[in-house]
Amino acid sequence: MYLPIMKNRNEEMKVISDMNHFFGESMIPLIEIIREEYDIKHKVDDKTGEYIYEKKPGNKRRSKIKLQPTEDDIITLEKIQERLSGKKGFIDFFRFSEGEYANKDFKGIELSFKLSRDYNYYTQRMMQIGNFSNLFPVISIKKGFIISEHDLINLVNELRKDNSSIAIRITDSYLEGYIALLEEHLTERDFIMLDIRNQHVDSKFIELEDFQELETDAYKIILNSPRSRNYKNGDYENLEFTKKIDNKVAIEYIDYDFDGFGDFGGLKDDLPSESGGNGKGAALGLIYLKEKNAFYSIVNYDTNMGMQGYENVRSEVLKRLGLLDSDNDCVTIKRIKNMEETFGNWATWNNLTLTRYIHQQATK
Repeated sequence: MYLPIMKNRNEEMKVISDMNHFFGESMIPLIEIIREEYDIKHKVDDKTGEYIYEKKPGNKRRSKIKLQPTEDDIITLEKIQERLSGKKGFIDFFRFSEGEYANKDFKGIELSFKLSRDYNYYTQRMMQIGNFSNLFPVISIKKGFIISEHDLINLVNELRKDNSSIAIRITDSYLEGYIALLEEHLTERDFIMLDIRNQHVDSKFIELEDFQELETDAYKIILNSPRSRNYKNGDYENLEFTKKIDNKVAIEYIDYDFDGFGDFGGLKDDLPSESGGNGKGAALGLIYLKEKNAFYSIVNYDTNMGMQGYENVRSEVLKRLGLLDSDNDCVTIKRIKNMEETFGNWATWNNLTLTRYIHQQATK
C-alpha cells in the first residue's frame, strides 16, 4: 500500500483530481489540511435579487462583489471528496509547532495556525470527517502535540461512532509511550502510521523493530520525507540520478512486514514560505524511475534565467525518453512533450514530479 502525502495546496489538489483513477485499496492519499476552501458568495440587491457589480481601479470590466466568507461557507472537506471522485482519502487536520518550519508565511495557512493553538477546535474539525464515508480521520502525535492517554482514548472513541476506520500518525520517538494503548484500542480496520520524518531509515532500525513487534491487527504504515528542505534547486546534480533523495523506505518497508509506506512523492515537506525569489533561481526537474527507486535530476543552473530555464530542462528530458519513458505511457512525459511556447513554473514542475511519482508507483 502506498500513501502519497499532500498538503491541500492548489497544485497538489490538481494532482488528486487528475490522478484519482489510480487510487484504490493499494494507493490512498494522505491529505494534510492547512487551509480552508470556501463557497464563494457575491453581494446581491435586496430588492431585485440581482448581483451587484463594481469596477475596480485599472480594470475595464465590472465584476461581482465578493462577500467575506464565514464559517458557514467552509467547503474544505466537500472539495476534497469531490476531487477524490469516490476514492478513499486520509485526512490530517495539520498542526505545526514553533520552529518546525522556517520562514513560513501565515497568509494562506490561517487554519493550520488555529488548529495548532486550539485543541478543542482541532477535535471539532476532526469530528466533521465522519460526515464523509470515503474520508478517514488521522490523529497526529508529534513534538508539541502530545495527546494524553485519557484524551486520546476519548478522541478515538468519539471518532469511532461515525468513522469506519481511524488512523493514528505518530513520530517514531513517541511510539514507546503509546504501545499499550495502540495495541488495545485499534482494530483490523484501523491504521498506525509511524512517521520517521526526514531521518534515514537505517538510523531508525530500533524504532522500526519496535513497530514491527507491535501486537495489533491494524495496518502498519511507515511514513517519511526523504527530500530535505535544506537543499535548494541548484544544489542538485545535473543529468544523473540524485544522491540527495534516499528513497529506501519505498523498498525496505517490505522487509519489516509493514503493510505500506508513505512519502511526499518527490516534494519537500514544507509550508508556504515568506521568502520570494522574484522568479529567479535554478530550474529543477526531478523524474522518478521506479526500477531504480531514484530521481533523475535535471538542472538549469543559471539562476538569472529563473523559470525560463525550464525550456532547457524540457529539452534534456526529451533527449532521454528511452531512459525516462521506455514504455511510452507516462502522463508526465506526455505533458512535457506538449509544452511548446511556455514551459511552466516552480509549481508546474512540482506538479509534474508528484504526478510522475504516483504514476510510477501505480503502474510499474
